Amino acid sequence: MAHVALIGGFGDLVVKLRGTLIKALRDAGHTVTVCVPPPSVAARPGVMAGLSALGVRMVEAPLVRAGTNPLTELALRTFYDEFMVREKPDIVIAYNPKPVFYAIPAARRAGIQRSAAMITGLGYAFTSQDFKARLLSIVAMRLYRRALPLASTVIFQNSDDRTHFEHLGLLGAVRDVQTIPGSGVNLEHFPHVPITEEPSRIDFLYLGRFLRDKGVADFAESARALHALRMDTNRFRCQIAGCIDENPSSVTESDIQHWSKSGTVENLGRLEDPRPALAACSVLVLPSHGEGMPMAVLEAMATGRAIITSEAPGCRETIVDGESGILVPPGSPAALAVAMEQFLEDPALVVSMGRAAHARAVKLFDSRTVNLRVLAALGM
Repeated sequence: MAHVALIGGFGDLVVKLRGTLIKALRDAGHTVTVCVPPPSVAARPGVMAGLSALGVRMVEAPLVRAGTNPLTELALRTFYDEFMVREKPDIVIAYNPKPVFYAIPAARRAGIQRSAAMITGLGYAFTSQDFKARLLSIVAMRLYRRALPLASTVIFQNSDDRTHFEHLGLLGAVRDVQTIPGSGVNLEHFPHVPITEEPSRIDFLYLGRFLRDKGVADFAESARALHALRMDTNRFRCQIAGCIDENPSSVTESDIQHWSKSGTVENLGRLEDPRPALAACSVLVLPSHGEGMPMAVLEAMATGRAIITSEAPGCRETIVDGESGILVPPGSPAALAVAMEQFLEDPALVVSMGRAAHARAVKLFDSRTVNLRVLAALGM
């Protein structure tokens, strides 16, 4: 059996996003070492308990997600070189930009023959339009061009991102490029909680980090517009659940306080377990500007909730527009408000679209099936 190093860029979410993959690797008899930045104080107990239950060890990496200091980047590269020599993994799986940039080349330098780069979304550098993002995209493209040809396998979560990388010439001579739909969703952990009757109040829920690129500000603006336009504000509620982030596109604490004080958005804060909130909501709203494959949407679909998400890459693949949810243009609060109004005008959509969303999650996004494809792609 193999020793697998799973190297990521966000310690807080390693169990949530990669737990089912880790379990699949462990069930197949492999040893797994997780290498991520230290989890936050709030998330650390849950992360450590989750990894312990999975039977894996964590090595903490000196990775600063939003950092651009050349010295810290050099320190991270050196760390990965030392990690490969010390841990001697047989297979390296790297996801998130910096682990791909630095851990994949480190694996090659250490003589590790099998490595996979998982592209789990384009990220701030490619989805934002501000000056800083444009500068970062230039650097990111150079680093991808150096790293990806050194991987034995490159896995994309959606076909749009793969096409984008091919168009930019980032893949080089990579021989094995595959598209596997996201990380899947654990259907046992997120059981079906069907809505069988038309709700008297529509509860719209945004679930995710509070990033402008994920559409949280668009959602807040749509909520404000609905409250201004409609007299029946007692028939709906708009909630956000998540936290601010070091990502450059994060909203500020003052933004959240302003939305809450206006009475148009209720902030549920960071949720260690999103299942009660998903079960309580009517419609999951994630108007993201781009994703690999949005986990919050898959979790809501498994729960049996109607979806409003964007036409952006990674999001539009999750649902069938008009059947299991509604697609809206990214960055358009006006279009989002119109989509939300459709549920207010026809509450039966909550029932029918929720049922269709659950069926689609079972058919296409079961994490057991998705992870078998990942293991097959790695020759395991």
